[in-house]
Amino acid sequence: METHFNPWLDIWTRPRATIRRIVQENPNRCLWLLAAIYGFGSLLNNAQTLALGQNFSLLAIFLFAAILSPFWGYAFLSIWSAAVYWIGKAFKGSGTFQTVRAAYVWSCVPFIFNILSWIALTTLFGGNLFMLSTGNDQLSEPLTYVLFFILIVRLTVAIWSLVIYLNALAEVQNYSILKAIFNVITASILMLAVSWVVWGLAIHTFNPVK
Repeated sequence: METHFNPWLDIWTRPRATIRRIVQENPNRCLWLLAAIYGFGSLLNNAQTLALGQNFSLLAIFLFAAILSPFWGYAFLSIWSAAVYWIGKAFKGSGTFQTVRAAYVWSCVPFIFNILSWIALTTLFGGNLFMLSTGNDQLSEPLTYVLFFILIVRLTVAIWSLVIYLNALAEVQNYSILKAIFNVITASILMLAVSWVVWGLAIHTFNPVK
């Protein structure tokens, strides 16, 4: 008798079997929802890095992230998956663009915990979370423990997401975990090179040498 299938739970411990069934039934399953989950955390990371709290309220930052998250996530997941799919052909990968993207999309399930960590951090720091640090902030000992716990959670989430991704990618590409690792590393190098070229062209365009 077939057991109940819940990809949101099964992907944690059975990534290969789970992604196999997902791509068989619908490789675009929950695409936009998972793109939003990824995109929301990514946009908040960028907001913190850019210290947008200096110019925008906490509510504005969260609304901005919530509205743009599905589109931002969809764009990044698709661009990255296109690079992995294209590079994967050199490794004799048999997956399609949709199935390769599905592998990455479903590896984002653990990022739900990152959203919870943002809520916790916002509760603790409010708008200061997105402002420049003065370098003189003193944290209480209990708060230090909380931040350390959140850091451990995020690190665990990142590692587990990578484990899911490599297994799911190997499954849809029909090759070994080792090939999946090399596929991801090579795609990362390609994306980095393209980013440097685009950045260089942008600098040259807006700041031409006189």
